[in-house]
Amino acid sequence: MCSVNDEGAESFEELKPDEPLELKCRKCLTEDGNVILRKKDVYCKTCFIPMVTHKFRATLGKSKLVNKGERVLVCVSGSQSSVSLLHLVWTGLQQSTYKRLTFDPVIVYIDESILFKYPQNQQNKIQELFEKYGLSYHIVLFASVLYSNNCLIEDTNIDQHNNKLKNIFKNISDLTLKEDMLMKLRKHAITKLAKLLECTRIITAENEHKLSIRLLSNVALGRGSQIGLDIGLAVNDKTNSKKSLITIRPLRDLSAKEISYYALFNKLEDYVHSNFLTATNEDESIQKTTEQFINNLQVEFPSTVSTIFRTGEKISEKTSRTAYCSMCQGIMDIEMPPSSAMEATKYSKYVSLMGLKALELSLNNIDNKESDLKRCNGCYCKNNQNSKEELLKNLCYACRHIIQNLESLDDLPEEILKKNSEKLQFQKMEEQIKDFLL
Repeated sequence: MCSVNDEGAESFEELKPDEPLELKCRKCLTEDGNVILRKKDVYCKTCFIPMVTHKFRATLGKSKLVNKGERVLVCVSGSQSSVSLLHLVWTGLQQSTYKRLTFDPVIVYIDESILFKYPQNQQNKIQELFEKYGLSYHIVLFASVLYSNNCLIEDTNIDQHNNKLKNIFKNISDLTLKEDMLMKLRKHAITKLAKLLECTRIITAENEHKLSIRLLSNVALGRGSQIGLDIGLAVNDKTNSKKSLITIRPLRDLSAKEISYYALFNKLEDYVHSNFLTATNEDESIQKTTEQFINNLQVEFPSTVSTIFRTGEKISEKTSRTAYCSMCQGIMDIEMPPSSAMEATKYSKYVSLMGLKALELSLNNIDNKESDLKRCNGCYCKNNQNSKEELLKNLCYACRHIIQNLESLDDLPEEILKKNSEKLQFQKMEEQIKDFLL
């Protein structure tokens, strides 16, 4: 059998003699079982691999998400899920005519060794893996993607860019916010690469287990309105007006256990893929606490992950007006009533800063008074804090907590600041002409 480790992957343990592996495969009814899923479903190796492949192809084929000849960015991080995704894509390209995948895959690996300690030869191993499959690929540095105008060529300012990236996480002390920021920068980097490589689709390797953890973590972080964007099968980048850029998650119907056995049976080697939660205690971050909570339930109740995941799919944001966060591109909560949880949190924060005097103020004055508190010595100079306040206006609830920890906005990617500047200009123009609109 296998068990879930701290990172959500599966580690294999010695089979106990009382486990019913003498049962026949439930599909072919002739071969002895090699895999037990959900404590009762037994499969042999011969039937298991086609079943996983069918789930992948069925998910990818829903609503004809990818057209023939379309350039698709396939994200490979070196994790077990991403290596399995690469193998599934490659296998689909080798099939007979009526089963063959017809899109044009472009493989990309983003090297994050500047933030985490990876083996020195890992990049060479990744390159050997890509060359073995014979597909078009790119290996790029994380900082280069975020700060360079063209990361596909050699970055002459890589040291400066690396320092900027490290400064962002150096200023964030909270582990929960660090991991949240890392996820948003990864998303930004992948989107930027897709545009540079002229891809119209992005395929990522999140499985059912990982998406279930993300769902509950997002609710705890205040990203409840963004659940559909973070776990959906196909998510359209609505901020990109020039062309449709859709992120697809074809492994979302596969469990971590299924992917682990698929990698085992196909002898796929995974590589070090760390994050800020690696080798940390469960009480040090919201994400790690959520992961441990789900893992513990999953041991006794095998349907825990699927239940959480399917319930999350039914949650959607219904609003007449939609605004998007300048940093994460997620849905923002606007036109909130005074009794909302967000306004209550802002008021509570202001009371803790001002004391009893705050009780005499109305909720409408909180934003203005809070800005006054953050001015340098009460003056009205145009300092960096003012530009931070302008950015905070166009950020969602969760992203505001991250930005408030940064000493300077200069370390953020240029595209984020530029997009926020365009939003501010549009808002000013809308304010000027609102009296003339019908």
